[in-house]
Amino acid sequence: MKIEIFEPTMCCSTGICGPSVDKNLVKIGEDIEALKNEFEGIVIERYQPQTHSMKFMANMEVGKLVKENGQKILPITVLNGKVIKAGAYPTLEELKSSLRGE
Repeated sequence: MKIEIFEPTMCCSTGICGPSVDKNLVKIGEDIEALKNEFEGIVIERYQPQTHSMKFMANMEVGKLVKENGQKILPITVLNGKVIKAGAYPTLEELKSSLRGE
């Protein structure tokens, strides 16, 4: 199982850098750790366009969404190559449900 999160450009992925704390980034970081603890062998990768542009182009669905909507469509969450959510980070419950095939 592999989750890929295609995120907008930011200074850091933790959410605790810059002038204010980004609660969404803190929450997704916590959710990623929870998933790693619950689902053995899961791979979770996070990509930003300035450092992983080839990853954005490699997934045709992600590339198409970004081309049609610009970066406002980010974040995009992909499970095993298929987009499961765009425009916002998924909740922990949404991620677990997708991983279980519900």
